[in-house]
Amino acid sequence: MRKVAMVPRAQAKKGAVFRVLLDPRCFKCEFYRACVGALRPRGRYRVVGIRRVSHFCSIIGDEMVVVEVEDAPLLAAVDSKVAVEGVAFKYSKVSCDAPCPYRDYCTRAPLLEGETVRVVRVLQRIPCPKSRSLTLVELLPA
Repeated sequence: MRKVAMVPRAQAKKGAVFRVLLDPRCFKCEFYRACVGALRPRGRYRVVGIRRVSHFCSIIGDEMVVVEVEDAPLLAAVDSKVAVEGVAFKYSKVSCDAPCPYRDYCTRAPLLEGETVRVVRVLQRIPCPKSRSLTLVELLPA
């Protein structure tokens, strides 16, 4: 599903993928709703269209271009039982405190607990230090 947002001029290219990182001052900006109000914080998006309108952003000190975006897949660790392309399920973060190079995929995916997601692509099994059966996948909100 396409959404309208604003990105810095350097990212206003078809096919560019970006992650939404918000400054606390964004919430007070008059352009917040048009800029990133419809996007998920820390979510990944792909630019699919560029409009001719732009506005100056005093927060980043750059021109922001109005673009059309679509969701780009998010990387997350999920239980291997649901790691099948095309499967939709209710997302649940893996609670873990073990030091591991994959920990962010288990605990920091920008998805809501209980949100319905769909597996777009299965990437690899994760060697879990707690012996859980986990797989790294690309997910899209369903």
